[in-house]
Amino acid sequence: MHVRSLSSVLTLFAVAATLVAQAPDRGRGRRDAKPVELKNLTFRTETFKSEAIGRDNEIGVYLPKDYDDPKNKDVKWPLVVWLHGLFEDHMRFHERGGAEVLDQCVGEGKLPPCVFVSANGGRTSMYFNRKDQRWEDLITVDLLEHLNKTYRVSDKREQRAIMGVSMGGMAALRIAFTKPELFGAVGAHSAAVFGEDPEQLPEMLKKRAKDFGLDEVFGNPIQKEPWQKANPLSLANAADAKALNTLRIYFDAGTDDRYGFAVGNNLLHEALDKKGVSHTWRLIEGGGHSWGAHFQDQTLPYSFAVVGQMFAGKDGKAGKEAASDKGDAKGDKEPKKIPR
Repeated sequence: MHVRSLSSVLTLFAVAATLVAQAPDRGRGRRDAKPVELKNLTFRTETFKSEAIGRDNEIGVYLPKDYDDPKNKDVKWPLVVWLHGLFEDHMRFHERGGAEVLDQCVGEGKLPPCVFVSANGGRTSMYFNRKDQRWEDLITVDLLEHLNKTYRVSDKREQRAIMGVSMGGMAALRIAFTKPELFGAVGAHSAAVFGEDPEQLPEMLKKRAKDFGLDEVFGNPIQKEPWQKANPLSLANAADAKALNTLRIYFDAGTDDRYGFAVGNNLLHEALDKKGVSHTWRLIEGGGHSWGAHFQDQTLPYSFAVVGQMFAGKDGKAGKEAASDKGDAKGDKEPKKIPR
């Protein structure tokens, strides 16, 4: 049943990717975008030189409103890195409602004041390292080095989190699972989580993978070993439970996700639960996929609460209660459907 469902999901994903790639870029009408008003943060965009991709890279940076106050000159702030989805960029979070939710959560104390950075991982990179463009290294090496040099951010893993949506959610999970020394928490929304066996992928997805240049990463045809090294589900199954239990893990998906990503995310929940890995998994009844379904109002406050508990140096119980509505740190045996 899981294999059939995932195959259908992947076919839908490939068709949608084709249509989006051929459609006009509707997200570029930024001159008409309503200004975002922030009460607790300031926002700026900037560029930095990335050796990993061989060019300048843009990012969006949110700073605490009193970041430049002389009394805070010695403060090392917590850091959150946000990874966008397919065909998006560093401005998507700001322009589609994420900024307002972030600002509100800081104001309400769900998330302590921190440096929040929206990365730019390229429209279709999947944040994978390729032959001449190392998109994962852009995040885990170049971006972190730039932030450490430019801003007063903590270098302690307990004060750093990585988060993302869709393609970025998949990457956030992968990076957190494989580099737990860098980030102490991961939050993923509508994450692209697939089955372990590439032989079960539909032909349409395999063709789109070639169009995106993913044959550089996985081979052509897709090879099992590199595929499993990049897939959060495979990584969770192969990982040492003790290492994963050092992470604060939060992920969610909607029952009406247009790509059906709730299927793969539930498999991830089951894999973590089987290993006894503490995590928070939310299945949102009637929830859709990403920004178009207004996921930010349904999900971001909960993932920010989990991250906020870590930043505050608490044991995580309160954050997990907020995120799961019931506080089951290992996730429900049968995932609880959270009403919208």
